[in-house]
Amino acid sequence: MKRILIFAVVGLVMFGAGFGGGLILGRSMAPEEDNTIGTGKVIQNPGPIVSIGEFTSNLAGAGRHVISFALSLELVEKEGAAALIQTPGWLTRIRNEIFMLVKDRVYDDLTSAEGTLQFAGDVKRALNKMLPDVGGEAPIVNVLFESIVLQ
Repeated sequence: MKRILIFAVVGLVMFGAGFGGGLILGRSMAPEEDNTIGTGKVIQNPGPIVSIGEFTSNLAGAGRHVISFALSLELVEKEGAAALIQTPGWLTRIRNEIFMLVKDRVYDDLTSAEGTLQFAGDVKRALNKMLPDVGGEAPIVNVLFESIVLQ
C-alpha cells in the first residue's frame, strides 16, 4: 500500500512538472500578439491621388437611365505623374475618354459591384494606353470611385 501511494504522489508531481513546463515553453515560443491579421502580403502605401471630377451621362440600352459619378486616379509614385495628369490638355482628353467609355455601358452592367469594378478596370486600361509611360511604368495604378449614383 505504501508503495502505491509513493508511485501516485511521484506520478502526480511528474505530471504537474511536465504540464507546467509545457505551458511555460509554449508561451515562450508563441508569437507575440500584435492585433494584426497576418496575410503574408506586403501592402504598399497609395501613390498620389488626383481627382478627375464628376461625370453625368445617359447610359446605353432601353430605358432612360443616367449615371453620375466622381472619379479619382491613383498614380505611380514617380515625379511628373501628377503634373502630367493635371496638365489641362491631358485632363480634357482623360475626361473625354471616360465619357466615351461610360456611353457604351448599360444600366444592368453597373448595378453590381463586379460590373463597377470591370468599368474601373476598363477606364484604367484605356487611360494607360492613351497616356505616356512615366519612368517606364504605366502612370495609373488604380481608378477610384468617390461617389456613384445610378438612376
